[in-house]
Amino acid sequence: MSDFRIPLSTDDHVVIGNRLRDCRDALMHVMTSAVPGTLTYQEADRSLAALDRLRAELEHDLRATTAYERDPRHLAGKVYYGFVRFVGSGDGPEEHWNDDFAAWVLDGE
Repeated sequence: MSDFRIPLSTDDHVVIGNRLRDCRDALMHVMTSAVPGTLTYQEADRSLAALDRLRAELEHDLRATTAYERDPRHLAGKVYYGFVRFVGSGDGPEEHWNDDFAAWVLDGE
């Protein structure tokens, strides 16, 4: 069996980014609600640090697999960082010919 894996698609990254953003929000809620110094607070703090390291690695992977010219709206930097969520777009698969993020728009656009 080969160790070769198919890289995550841009759409995969967007879905994962949205879910990790939700997870980060939940951890922040735990940290603001828990008493500092308690085991709950400490675990949330460690989990948050691990989550942020994962987000940094995933962003690196995204930038390595998405060509700059295939990101005309410069959305790659917003997938794992920032406060905006991505939602599905009405654009069909035919729009992917020049934009890897064609299936997505920023929430509120």
